[in-house]
Amino acid sequence: MANMSNGGAALQSTIRRAAREDAAAIQHLLRESPYTHVHVDWRMPGDWLGEPGFLVTVRLSDRSGRFDRFLARPAIATSCLAVAADPPPAAWVRVAAVSRHDGLPELQALFDRLLEALPQDIDEIAWFLTDAWPEAWFLALGFLRATDVITYRKDDLTLPPVAEVPGLSLRTVMPEDMPALERMEADAFEPRWRHSADGLQRAAAQSVSFDVAELDGVPAGFQFSTRGRYGAHLARMTVARELQGRGIGAVLLREAILGYRSRGLHHVTLNTQSENFASQKLYTRFGFELSGPSFPVWTRPWPGR
Repeated sequence: MANMSNGGAALQSTIRRAAREDAAAIQHLLRESPYTHVHVDWRMPGDWLGEPGFLVTVRLSDRSGRFDRFLARPAIATSCLAVAADPPPAAWVRVAAVSRHDGLPELQALFDRLLEALPQDIDEIAWFLTDAWPEAWFLALGFLRATDVITYRKDDLTLPPVAEVPGLSLRTVMPEDMPALERMEADAFEPRWRHSADGLQRAAAQSVSFDVAELDGVPAGFQFSTRGRYGAHLARMTVARELQGRGIGAVLLREAILGYRSRGLHHVTLNTQSENFASQKLYTRFGFELSGPSFPVWTRPWPGR
């Protein structure tokens, strides 16, 4: 990285794995940077500290790597990048920031270092873009736009007629359900959209409702919802691949909306992929309307070692 001068002391930047002691510097970077990104699912940004794919560029005083005694402060974080999979083989960009408007070279250097840092079971990196970044940067970094995440909203909690599914019952999720739900996710979705058992457990702790549908006593689907900007937010609905098209999703959605009513929530939002026409058909049937922002998803194949 380019050297910078400060009162005669040569300041150099170096890339290393982010550690717990970098938390304050990274928090400051995220607060002050012109380009920031946070997509941590059910965690906080600091929860990824210490992971192999969380890298930080720090400004040091000299080649020995000592902090600048003239500045009398810890190393300054000038950029950071956290990439992690939960579960593999697809990883997401969880945290990213650059302190300069011309920060592409630093970001490129971080991605180059990722080749050494990421586990060998990663074959894709995805970036869910919720903030404005230069599109040219993504192309320069080898990303291609894969899809868009779109938003649906329903401003009343009316329900259409929903046929009962023989043998189907709903109950509240239990911790011991998570491994089976993880397997259901792996079978139903391509890698970048899957949740791990740990991620689902974290989601359950932050949800206002988490229902499991059982068909003849066997898990057949689930949904979990959180509080959203406009009331409730349907964060996830999954139906076992071999049972899709049998009305299980409609029953799960009906019960979720009844749960919102009981909690005094009057609006609901959700997100889905622009090409997921089956889910869009169900949501439209329930009175959801396409509304609000859409978010591009960029992906890059990753050469796992």
